[in-house]
Amino acid sequence: MGEETSKRKRRLWVGLLLFAVGLALLLVYPLFKKTAEPEEYHPIEAFEEAYEAIQPQEEQPAETYDLEKTIRVINGLETAQTQLGSFDDFLAYMARQDYSGVPDDVLASKAKLMPVLQQLYLLQKQHDELNLWTSLVQKLGSDVAGRIDAGDVGLLVLDEGIGGLWIFKKTAGLIFEQYQKEQKLKGELREQIQEVQQQYLGYLETFTPVYIKYMTEWDRLCIDKDKAYIDLYNNRPDLVLQDCEKVLAHDPDNREALLLKSMGLIQSSRWDREGGMILLSQELDSVRLGKRDALLAEAQTVIDGYIDRYPDQSAPALLLEGLIQEYLGDHAKALTYYDQSSVEYPRQAERLTDLLDSYRTRTYLNHSQEGNYLLDLYRSAMSGSGFFSPNFMKAIYYDQLGDQAGCAKELYNHFFRRSNQGTYDCLLLDMRFCEEYLPNSFNQLLPEKNYINLSFEKRSKMLGLGSDDTSIDVTVDNQADIDLVNLRVFLCVHYTDMYAEDYDVIKLPTINRIPVRSNVKVERVELGYQGKHFGDIAKVRAIAMTNNKICWVDNVYNVTDNVDYNEAHAVNYQALSAALDSNAIRSRDAYLASIKMSDERFRNAILDQTRVSLVEKKNMLKKDQRFVDVELPRELVLLNPTFTWNRELMPVENYLKGSYIHLSFETALAPENVLYMTSDYLNYAIVIGLQGDRLKVAKVQNLSEGQ
Repeated sequence: MGEETSKRKRRLWVGLLLFAVGLALLLVYPLFKKTAEPEEYHPIEAFEEAYEAIQPQEEQPAETYDLEKTIRVINGLETAQTQLGSFDDFLAYMARQDYSGVPDDVLASKAKLMPVLQQLYLLQKQHDELNLWTSLVQKLGSDVAGRIDAGDVGLLVLDEGIGGLWIFKKTAGLIFEQYQKEQKLKGELREQIQEVQQQYLGYLETFTPVYIKYMTEWDRLCIDKDKAYIDLYNNRPDLVLQDCEKVLAHDPDNREALLLKSMGLIQSSRWDREGGMILLSQELDSVRLGKRDALLAEAQTVIDGYIDRYPDQSAPALLLEGLIQEYLGDHAKALTYYDQSSVEYPRQAERLTDLLDSYRTRTYLNHSQEGNYLLDLYRSAMSGSGFFSPNFMKAIYYDQLGDQAGCAKELYNHFFRRSNQGTYDCLLLDMRFCEEYLPNSFNQLLPEKNYINLSFEKRSKMLGLGSDDTSIDVTVDNQADIDLVNLRVFLCVHYTDMYAEDYDVIKLPTINRIPVRSNVKVERVELGYQGKHFGDIAKVRAIAMTNNKICWVDNVYNVTDNVDYNEAHAVNYQALSAALDSNAIRSRDAYLASIKMSDERFRNAILDQTRVSLVEKKNMLKKDQRFVDVELPRELVLLNPTFTWNRELMPVENYLKGSYIHLSFETALAPENVLYMTSDYLNYAIVIGLQGDRLKVAKVQNLSEGQ
């Protein structure tokens, strides 16, 4: 009996203990749950957070604001509306912006936009049939400040504030009306959209005068800044310094002006007003040496101040430091700075290109060749391309030493870095820089480039019902005898109404491998250039990169329109012109020397190694077809040649086959048979004759001789 009582007591205590533990767990569970579960994302809270972030804080003197940041906030948020894919993305973007140094009136005007967007967000959630983001909000972000009718410009002249407000309201009203017509809204929905429209027009009442005020100040600043770019390009460093001083007088921390000033000082150190550019190898007297060192020391001071002010955007300044050391003769230290700049550019790419939003909104820059040049210069500095590429600076150094392998390695390193930064438009600047300053090493990066072919066609819609006018299917064909591994292709599309050297760059998805004599099709490539369609394509080039090679792809074919964009390439060579100028001859001779080949060696190889044969094949209809097959020595690929038979026929087959280039022409022998090879360097007429029962090369004539 006593033992049973003892057991009951033990069970009671165990029960009480379990109850206590359970109660404790019940009480603390919410705390564990709160810390263990990830926070949910609440868009409305994000709205409120973003709204709070841009509320005016303490009163600040008007002269202390940062104009560059102010313009970024004014333009950046409008740009974000057009580029981000959803409300949620836009809210997250707004919440993480840095609003320090932005004037109160800008913050107040932007804050008035938040309730409007919040109302639109709630409407979108309530009504699935609405398409508010892409059909309305993005248009409001891109068009209100940029779409001004020619007939309205006079209002801005008469009264900038009132005229600007009237134009902004008129444009916004048209966008709302267009949306309502497209969506065919009725009843309550129409009233709700109209209510939002009135809220948005109220926002414009505050925003427009603020926009005009700071954009006017920014435009005045840009006049001197733009002039500095132009003077730098035209080798007028003394004027560059004057232009920069004007900018810095109004905006002492202006990022571009500090870089431009240091560039002007560096350029001045190598510039003689009477004799022009001072070469690095040129001996300097004590006066010039003292002047050079003083200018470079001042440039170093400016760069030090820039890095102190913008440590997270130091990549272009580090490159300029390398250039200073280069001019002082310390090549080892220069290479160290170039290496450091190469490391920083990818990490800082987003910060450095942030202000480009302000350049994109200056749409008038796209309306002139000079304006496009300014954009190119800015992109170069902020993305590490062209003159601002640390890899190109190292490549030039190795090129001057005669180290072609080191030069080629730096060229590839540059393009690998640039392709990972995501700003692909500057790749065109890079290609031109290589062609102009480093052609010998650049041409050897992929000698088989003439055997990479690209074709494209208009994208067919589902079930073959019509076609998609804004996307294409692209096929990459490998006729070389090497596998193309990790291939990245950048389409360069030239549309109607573009300047001659202007292209829209589209990156294709990376292709893992294209084996020898095979192809890969990439479907649904969006053109994406505003207002342009397939029918607006005037020309297409392409840039191809593999793990260790890069080249232009000029063999591009438009399947839909049956247009061969390489057609002019076969007849537009230097050697077919009336004469070559001395620069072209020097360039040609330097390239031939760099590949250790000469006209004599090429001609002997063609005479000794070329094989010609007649082939008969039956086609699908069982009819005989005659072909002339020609196999030429492979080293001719170094000239990037194209071939025609008797100036008329293009080869039906053209691929690499071991130590030969294989060509096949659908033709019979004529009384005189000449295979024409044309290139940018040497051009030959290869006369084919019958010797006994064999076809052989009878004569090789250099068409470039005497020119």
